[in-house]
Amino acid sequence: MISALREDKEQYDKGIAGKVDWNRNRVILNSPSLAQCNEVISNITDNHKKIGLHSSSTNSTLSLLSSSKLYTLNLRRLEIYGSPLTNDCIQHLCKLLTNETLPELVIRYHSISDRGVINIYEALEHNSTLILLSLSDNPLITSSSAEAFSHLLDNNSSLKIIYLSYTSLSTESILLILKSLSCNTNVTKIWLDLRHKETCIKTFPDYHLIEGRINWG
Repeated sequence: MISALREDKEQYDKGIAGKVDWNRNRVILNSPSLAQCNEVISNITDNHKKIGLHSSSTNSTLSLLSSSKLYTLNLRRLEIYGSPLTNDCIQHLCKLLTNETLPELVIRYHSISDRGVINIYEALEHNSTLILLSLSDNPLITSSSAEAFSHLLDNNSSLKIIYLSYTSLSTESILLILKSLSCNTNVTKIWLDLRHKETCIKTFPDYHLIEGRINWG
């Protein structure tokens, strides 16, 4: 509690006012303090199907993701926006995915890098509940993680909707992903960077077979 109050004071001194928006079936945390995260953990119920974590500090993010209460909720969607995830945060997130209760995971806006997504891809290989995975707007996702994502597509059968636009994946990486996509018929839609479209259409031999499942943007 002392550390939570200390961070609250630091945020106050910087003019950062955290906000928690409660609704009947969801809770959104904007720049939350540790104390506010603890409050959410205490008061959230099974009625809250969606948690949104926006512009959160590392300590606040870790406080929320490390709570064992998350595993007991009937959570349908977890959104993390503009909240850089440390290795500890990623480990707790992977544990939640291994628990196989979450259908939708959204991590956007400079929140994750290659190391983090590789761990998440590995956790999802045999996951049977996650349907939507959004990782757009994360420029630190590069070609270093492309092989792991391709491997995920080769092994996962639950994912249906994937967002991977506005990352730093190369065209060669996208071609590798398209190759795995052609074998994975469970994915109905995938969003990729528009800048790769022309080359992929010209060079991927089976593009006509999967073009209806690709959105470029």
